[in-house]
Amino acid sequence: MKTSLKVKLWMAFIGIALFLYLTISVLANVVLDAQFKQYTINKLDQKIKDTVALVSESYQRFGGWDAASLENIGVNALKEGLMIRVTDDSGAVLWDAREHNNGLCMAILKNMAENMQSYNTRFKGGYEEKEFAVDAGGDAAGRVAVGYYGPYFYSDLDIQFLGTLNSLLLWAALGSVAVCLVFGAYMARRLTSPIARVVKTAGRIAKGDFNDRIDEESSTKEIAELTDSINTLAQTLDSQEALRKRLTADVAHELRTPLATLQSHVEAFIDGVWEPDEARLKGFHEEILRLSKLVGELEQLSRYEGESLVLNVETFDLAELVRGVAANFEGEFGKKGIEVSLDTQEQYIEADRDKISQVFINLISNALKYTGEGGRVEIRVSGTPHDAKAEIRDTGVGISAEDLPYIFERFYRTDKSRNRATGGAGIGLTIVKSIVEAHKGSVTVESEPGKGSAFFVTLPK
Repeated sequence: MKTSLKVKLWMAFIGIALFLYLTISVLANVVLDAQFKQYTINKLDQKIKDTVALVSESYQRFGGWDAASLENIGVNALKEGLMIRVTDDSGAVLWDAREHNNGLCMAILKNMAENMQSYNTRFKGGYEEKEFAVDAGGDAAGRVAVGYYGPYFYSDLDIQFLGTLNSLLLWAALGSVAVCLVFGAYMARRLTSPIARVVKTAGRIAKGDFNDRIDEESSTKEIAELTDSINTLAQTLDSQEALRKRLTADVAHELRTPLATLQSHVEAFIDGVWEPDEARLKGFHEEILRLSKLVGELEQLSRYEGESLVLNVETFDLAELVRGVAANFEGEFGKKGIEVSLDTQEQYIEADRDKISQVFINLISNALKYTGEGGRVEIRVSGTPHDAKAEIRDTGVGISAEDLPYIFERFYRTDKSRNRATGGAGIGLTIVKSIVEAHKGSVTVESEPGKGSAFFVTLPK
């Protein structure tokens, strides 16, 4: 059975009120209990210290043990809930609260236990005892054992205060529920109408009508944001659908050429048209290598985009790494007469060196590939206190505004013919983005057709 949005909103308001009541009640009791507990423990520790100090002071004042003084201290300690036992340096008992009045001691412990159990039935407490040496001018004249009900104890007034607090919280909860009944019904009516319009439009989008848009405006900020999100979703889905269709076509294109070549060669061998000589087998092998390379790139991309990607983090200088990668392309830049400018500042980062190397191999390789003879490539590394920044700028063919938002998509190429002479399978930049984002960094691009492109990589240090 489905429930209307109005009823759910009404129930939600009541549920929130009850939840807040329970949360506040629990937190209030937990906080107060912790404060009371700490206060009681501190007070008990201070009583014990004061009692031990009185015993030491009595020994020093009388120049030895005085039975009357010990009894006076012991009786007063009983009134505070403490049961002391004093022994001399030979271990002989000088005064013991249990021998003095064992019935009173047991009554004190029983009363404390009953009070704590009435407050918290799961409370675990009992008789505890601490022993201290009696200081006699630097020498131990004996020992004082202090027994008490531990670990802490609430008085009757404390328990009464906590009970009153819980009663007040209960009345506050009842008042909140009443307010929520009225306010929830009002808000439900206000929200139901525009949301129903959004649901209707979202249903049309779900059926594949990505051209439908919500034109109604709402004064409620969240509803307005919801309608904007639905409209953005429709636009995104429309774009993704186009990308999906293009991806299917691109994958088919990447596989069709080598497979068609292999098929024609095999058929020629079978029909006896060709002899499997070295030259033809070499071409056969090249097509297999093309397929293997494509599969390898896909596997590499899958690893980089997967949740199980493992980063072997180490500390290294990003500027040194970029200079090393650029040096590997020095010969190819020289063949095309491309001028390379390096401006790198020492920037130490914690990252996976091999994977970051792959990022700059791909970016510098693209700069080389799409920059014509006599062009220029500028490579810069700089940073801030928190981030290292790298820039790869070229004077190549550039990227159109139409293609720019999609160049990091897998298999996307600006060359619709997908000619191998002008590029690879369209996975390199996807790998770049995956690696950089795995390091919690970002990669962006600026480009203008005919004037070149600039890629910006930011990595946290």
